[in-house]
Amino acid sequence: MSDLFDCMLIQWPDEQSAFNAAINENPANAGPSQGGRRKRSLVNYSKLWANGRSLKIAFMDTPPAEHKQKIIDAACRWLPYINLKFEFVDGIQGDIRISTNTGENSSMLGTDALLIHPDWPTMSLGVKPDHEDFEVIVTHEFGHALGAMHEHQHPKANIPWDKPKVYEFYRNREMNPINSEQVDWNLFTPFDTLEAIYTDYDRKSIMHHPVSNDLTLGNWENKINREISKKDKTLMRLLYPK
Repeated sequence: MSDLFDCMLIQWPDEQSAFNAAINENPANAGPSQGGRRKRSLVNYSKLWANGRSLKIAFMDTPPAEHKQKIIDAACRWLPYINLKFEFVDGIQGDIRISTNTGENSSMLGTDALLIHPDWPTMSLGVKPDHEDFEVIVTHEFGHALGAMHEHQHPKANIPWDKPKVYEFYRNREMNPINSEQVDWNLFTPFDTLEAIYTDYDRKSIMHHPVSNDLTLGNWENKINREISKKDKTLMRLLYPK
């Protein structure tokens, strides 16, 4: 059975604080105005960085030069499609703070990173540089850091999951087992964000986990996507227009 990405998308649990941080960073996160007034909703809003700004990205544990450069190269795959700049630094002073000393791959979603204690990482990259899909995983995590959700949780994905098998698989796997609640959050729960900022469901998205046929009903699977898809590019240009 092929595993899915070891990726945990993390969102700040206090919705009001997350909403305030998103709106303070980028008022457009509140969504389009209606009748001269901007609609504000704690459910239906975005967590995008202010368009045109420079994001400082800190390496908290200073990985070896080759390891660090591979992370930078993977992150910069997004730059042609966004109106943001990346400034990579060592230390703990950063909008996005990376730890490579953990055993997991995870990221805060967009502006939720602003709510994390400044001494703590906002992104964990436990994947090792010699992993065959190192570049894919790092690119995927930076997609979350830019505010992109998991594509397999698109409201129109309709993946025929065999949920009991999925729960059992993740509960019993040897590396980084996760409970049913974490499975629900990272696989099954559709995202609910501004309809104006997401495109149609995209099975080729780099934000889509690979899906094993062993974990679905019938004959449904999705191989690993190693490239930023055409629709990924369209979405990012929509989120961060130049």
